[in-house]
Amino acid sequence: MEVWDLGALIDEVRRNGGNTDWRAARRSIRCPKRCPSPLIDLLPIPYSRQRARRRERRSTLVNLSLGILREAAGRSAREAVGTIEVRLALHVLRPFVRDQRLLNEFWRSATIEPRHPWTSCHLSYRAIARRLVEGGAEVDEANRP
Repeated sequence: MEVWDLGALIDEVRRNGGNTDWRAARRSIRCPKRCPSPLIDLLPIPYSRQRARRRERRSTLVNLSLGILREAAGRSAREAVGTIEVRLALHVLRPFVRDQRLLNEFWRSATIEPRHPWTSCHLSYRAIARRLVEGGAEVDEANRP
């Protein structure tokens, strides 16, 4: 038995000149062990590696974005941190936070002028990180509120 990623399976069928329709695809896949039978069985396996990779990518996106926001929050008491990197990190976190108000508060705190020690982004950062943890996102220890 061999487990194939869906993308790899589609590429193999196309390379062999076959149709990617599920019923027709099994005629276009060659047995990797040079079997005498021209047909092989294809069984869909739900929740395979693809789901694990998707979860890993989401975790990486969330933690990279939180790292950018954490560093910006550290500098925010001294300087305006409304940079393109912060804006992109906030945009990436939108589907995971699901509360635009929290993201808007961070952006407002990041761009407010004049800068004072009490206008930092620390509270907004903690609220975003807390919402992600409550929502079940895998947040690294360094990025936790």
